[in-house]
Amino acid sequence: MYAASEVTAKVGGDGTTVTVTEETGYPFDESVTLRISTPRPVEFPLYLRVPRWCEQPALRVNGSPVPLRAAPPCYVVVTRTWRHGDRVELRLPMRATTRTWEKNHGAVSVEYGPLTFSLAIEENWRRFAGTTTWPEYEVTAGSPWNYGLDGRSFSLRRRPARGNPFTRRGAPLEIRARARRIPNWRTDDENVVRPLQDGPVRSDERAETVTLIPMGAARLRITAFPVIGHGADARDWRLVPVASASHLWQGDTTEALCDGIEPASSGDESIPRFTWWDHRGGVEWVQYDYPEPITAAATAVYWFDDTGHGQCRVPVSWRLLYRDGDTWTPVENPSAYGTARDTYNRTTFTPVRATAFRLEARLGDGVSGGILEWRIDQV
Repeated sequence: MYAASEVTAKVGGDGTTVTVTEETGYPFDESVTLRISTPRPVEFPLYLRVPRWCEQPALRVNGSPVPLRAAPPCYVVVTRTWRHGDRVELRLPMRATTRTWEKNHGAVSVEYGPLTFSLAIEENWRRFAGTTTWPEYEVTAGSPWNYGLDGRSFSLRRRPARGNPFTRRGAPLEIRARARRIPNWRTDDENVVRPLQDGPVRSDERAETVTLIPMGAARLRITAFPVIGHGADARDWRLVPVASASHLWQGDTTEALCDGIEPASSGDESIPRFTWWDHRGGVEWVQYDYPEPITAAATAVYWFDDTGHGQCRVPVSWRLLYRDGDTWTPVENPSAYGTARDTYNRTTFTPVRATAFRLEARLGDGVSGGILEWRIDQV
């Protein structure tokens, strides 16, 4: 573990006590210097870790280069007779790279050597509870945060030392990157960032230069960034609605309706779900309210059905309505309203523009029902 430190240990066949003093600014700097203090010459092996990300490490002992034959990640072993004042210099060249998270909608993180970087976000602090001795605060974003990275060209800048390097103001490194805002990427009603969506993402916002700082120095963190696209494969970011329901079983959540977690089957109990349990039979509903009007032309629902060990079943029938003023109106010309298990049941209809949509389901006699995912396709 490379950090400024001093270690005293017994080494060699006779247990000679030596001290190794380490001088380094790692993980912000590339160089590590070790100084050996020993009362007499003593032979022992010194192991130096070379991390996977480092492509061209360099090692010197008392100014002379030491050949490195193993490929990272590895340990370089220097076995010699060490004398008082010997100096070991390890250089671990760093460069800015990106890591793509295929299972997180193709988002990318920016890395520099061992560090992963986050967006530098201004902080608004507000005390909301607690006592003078033990106050409780919430911290929210005081600057835009909903950016996607536009390209993979980065510039590194070193900043003057200003106290604790693991704070937003004290971080000695920053990276400048080109980005565009994604207006439809917003927080939920509890001011929590909503999940990512599939990229690349289309954005008509102007290009900006944003500042990234080491993740450990950021309290508010956007670290996995959507990728901005400019071609035919670029996708629009869908507005995420606020979900509500006619009834909700304790332990379930309306957030499960649109959390983007794909079910393995209708009986998948490993993921969050929504159910109308313990209501049985009759008509129940779930509803999406959008912050601004959207145009929709299709919907898809993945039913929850725990046949064999529970009492939730696919509904007998269902339909989709939209809010027209104070009235709920069925969508026009819907295709079949499917109730198949283990798949999305997709229905198309004449495009309609509205701020709220409601799925109305008729449950079977004596049984309840539920939903694992419900989508409204925005045009």
